[in-house]
Order: sequence, then C-alpha cells, then structure tokens
Amino acid sequence: MVKLRDVMTREMVTFSAEMALMDAIEVLAERHISGAPVMMGDRLVGVLTSSDVLEFVVSNPSALADFGDTDTDSGTWSALSGHTVGEAMSGGPACSLPPDAPIQAAADLMREANIHRVFVTDHSRLVGVVTSLDVTDALRDSLLAAWRQQRAESGDGPS
Repeated sequence: MVKLRDVMTREMVTFSAEMALMDAIEVLAERHISGAPVMMGDRLVGVLTSSDVLEFVVSNPSALADFGDTDTDSGTWSALSGHTVGEAMSGGPACSLPPDAPIQAAADLMREANIHRVFVTDHSRLVGVVTSLDVTDALRDSLLAAWRQQRAESGDGPS
C-alpha cells in the first residue's frame, strides 16, 4: 500500500501570514504552483491558493476596478500592495494527514473537501504536501505495475 511519505513533496514553498500578498503572488507565478501552506512559526495556519487570490481580488472593489492595469504605480498591484497573505488565505485548520496514511485517505479527503492538496504533518509539524497530481501519478504507477505483472504472468509480453 502506498503511503503519503512515499509520494509527498518534502521541500515546499511556505508563506507567513504577514507576508505581502504581492510577494506571494509573484512566488506562486515564478514557481508555477497553485498554492502553498501558510505558517505562523512552525505551526500550519492555513493555505494560500490561486483561487484565494482571485477571490480576494474580486471581492476588493478597488482592485477589481483597476484589474488589468499593469502599471506598477496604479491598478491592481497598487490596490493589493497594503494587503497580506493572512487577509487572502483560506484560514482555519488546513487539511492534513500523517505520513503513514494511505494515499487513498488523501484522495478521499481531497474529494470530500473539494481541495487539490493535503498537507502531511507529523505531530503537528509540517513535513510535506501531497497534491491531486501526486495521487494521479501514484494511481497510474500502480495500474501500470499491475498491468505489466499480469502480462508477464500470462506470457503476453515483456515485464
């Protein structure tokens, strides 16, 4: 059985709740990621996702009025300049599981909570993240291995 520790990403981008929202948006774009955990010290306090950023921009009338204005001295960037990650993040307890949880538990949690990442915590300490893509990759690998084994056992081809 595949465990979260087998598929999790250990080195993650993290944000602090006090970080400037503009800086976090730049990191998300530069790293080509859709979200990252928000930490207060060593405690996981939430997550900032691209959906959170979009929702924050849309709900901020001054940002929405100037959306698309790329002048850094005005428009959306200016409207967002005084805001922090803590204002835009999904707060409350982030969805997490222990490293020894089966990957099926992460898939079930993602489906039930309509999320795309589950944080892996060991005694409340963040140790990794498993995304919906990680779950998909693990399923693919498992199905391919089973298929290859079946073919090898039936003599239908190379293993």
